[in-house]
Amino acid sequence: MSAGARFRHALRETRGRLRHGLGLLLRPLLGTRADTPLPARTDIRSVLVVRINGRLGNTLFMTPLLRQLHELLPQATIDLAVSYPNAAPLLAGTPGLGRVILFPHKGGAGMAGRYLGALRTLRQQQYDLVIEPTQFSTSGRIVLALSRARHRLGFATPTQWAPLTHTVPPPAQSLHMGVEPLYLLAQALDLPLQAGAARLWLPLSAAERAAGREAIAAALAAVAGPATAGEPIGFFAHATGLKNLGRSWWQAFWKEFQRLAPTVRPVEFLPTPATAPVNPAGASLHLPAQRALTAAIAGTRLFICADGGPMHLASSTDTPTVGLFNGHSDPALYGPLKPADRSINVRGHLPEQIAREIYGFWSGAGK
Repeated sequence: MSAGARFRHALRETRGRLRHGLGLLLRPLLGTRADTPLPARTDIRSVLVVRINGRLGNTLFMTPLLRQLHELLPQATIDLAVSYPNAAPLLAGTPGLGRVILFPHKGGAGMAGRYLGALRTLRQQQYDLVIEPTQFSTSGRIVLALSRARHRLGFATPTQWAPLTHTVPPPAQSLHMGVEPLYLLAQALDLPLQAGAARLWLPLSAAERAAGREAIAAALAAVAGPATAGEPIGFFAHATGLKNLGRSWWQAFWKEFQRLAPTVRPVEFLPTPATAPVNPAGASLHLPAQRALTAAIAGTRLFICADGGPMHLASSTDTPTVGLFNGHSDPALYGPLKPADRSINVRGHLPEQIAREIYGFWSGAGK
């Protein structure tokens, strides 16, 4: 582990300890528990979901909750308070979604002013129900506490200090981060939890999907090689930090995979136009808009990626997605979510072994 990685790991642990200590300190002072009954569903016409986090994956983990809220409360407008900068264009067209209220992420010029501006926008409306759907977010609790709401719903953890009107005990076992918010809602409304049906959700239009297929076709047509017959398999080889498997790993992986499946046509998705592809002679493309990227992934027959944003975007499509994990995050909590997806532990395994495992998935249930 590099010095930078060790520092980031120590920083995360320190933040966790500080958050825990702050919760223990504030709970006796602020943590009121009214536990009033939730109103009838027909009486809930405005909902605010609070997820103050700046990561793409954590924003996408809210989409199963947004979908179920709209199905259960079709008459309600659902606002989302979030810190992911591209949340509004990413979630455009989500049924039932009203305002995306953007809080600043980390530092930057004018952070205090931007935070107060977001807070003013949030407080323009009194909500029937505000939901803080995670167990440990200090920033989420702050925003929930400052919201104008008849009912506030959250987890009753030992360090929960937010003033809640309805609480749910944490699940007995850890749940996937896309399923945990559904558990909270199911418990609050006395409904069965259908965890197996949960999936990330970006409703792409027919035009977006067509453009995605065209982008894949153009990337394949731009390279020399065999005829365009053959199924495109997308991959993203540029995970950040400790999750990055390295260029040589991917080169060895694809050499073995194409030995097993010579007609498959790899398509590499690049994070920037200047990024060097794993195979300079192979098909590659860069799509800066995340919905366009998702639509292009939907035009492939399989998508392979280390844990990160592109993996979660892929999991929101019908394309079977394989997430590669090397021990730095838990696939049970953060892996691709839909039943057609797979998480594979690559730690201690050669890339050729992983290629054979994914080929087995691809040539069987994955096709």
